[in-house]
Amino acid sequence: MAVPTNTYTRYTASNNVREDLADFIASKDPEKTPIISSAGRGKAMQTLHEWSRDGLRAPNADNAAIDGDDATASAKTPPNRIGNYCQIFADTVQVSGRAEKVDKAGMKSVLAYQKAKMYKELMRDMEKATVSSNVAVLGSGAAAAKMAGLGVLLYTNANHGVGGSTVAHTSGVATTPPTAGTARALTEAIYKSTLQTTYTNAGDVPNAVYFSPAHKVVASGFTGIAGIRSEVKGQNQATIVGAADVYVSDFGALTHVPHYMMAGGTNVFGLDLSEIKVAYLRPFQSTPLAKTGDSMKEQLLVDATLVVEAEKACFKISDLSGG
Repeated sequence: MAVPTNTYTRYTASNNVREDLADFIASKDPEKTPIISSAGRGKAMQTLHEWSRDGLRAPNADNAAIDGDDATASAKTPPNRIGNYCQIFADTVQVSGRAEKVDKAGMKSVLAYQKAKMYKELMRDMEKATVSSNVAVLGSGAAAAKMAGLGVLLYTNANHGVGGSTVAHTSGVATTPPTAGTARALTEAIYKSTLQTTYTNAGDVPNAVYFSPAHKVVASGFTGIAGIRSEVKGQNQATIVGAADVYVSDFGALTHVPHYMMAGGTNVFGLDLSEIKVAYLRPFQSTPLAKTGDSMKEQLLVDATLVVEAEKACFKISDLSGG
């Protein structure tokens, strides 16, 4: 049916109709940083942050002293000195005078809004570096320093595919990347074997295990929890248990945590969070930069490194397919 001639419609009025722009800004990108947010906090005093790591000798069932015999000193070794380089995570925002002044939807200040976003983005950058296999980089006037990630910092309880390995950096910094092995699917047998190795070496198992989303789905299908059922009484609606958040192993309970930043990756990390710290040379800070025109510029940065104190308390399963 045709509109009558000369009818003043919404489309006729397009030049003087007010906009209907909602006064909020929607965002649903993931913001969580589960590892560095749960890790301890330390203080770095130099760009190379170091800590000491020691261990006990093997137990000796034949340690039996003769009554009245002279005491003889055994050989002793000093603690190992381990380190990681601090990495500067930085971003800068520059906003013109007009952009800051005009009336805006969802924000009063562009500068304040962008700084709040940058803080979250830098936290995510730190988390991504933490779960990476980046090696430590000293840095220079022409190259940025980098901290080593968990992929190279965990080596004692590392379960690799055939031909894979991780260099044991018993001193200094981790500058050698892992050698990739034959890719294989994550299985409960691999998982249990790694837990057994970790328990043998550390006397305990980590309290949290971080998986890619795909590997978390695989872990929820381990046969050890496949038979779980929940009793439903009366007229209550049944609950279907389709995932496992806690895995009770022969050596203790472990919390299974999916990590969106590990999607597509080849590693699973078992972490004793009491042994993981972030050491800050410079905490999060915002610095106004020189004004060179009709704009404002600020730099937000954090200068920090990852510390794994007793890496023997953690584990890594590598060379996994289907991440």
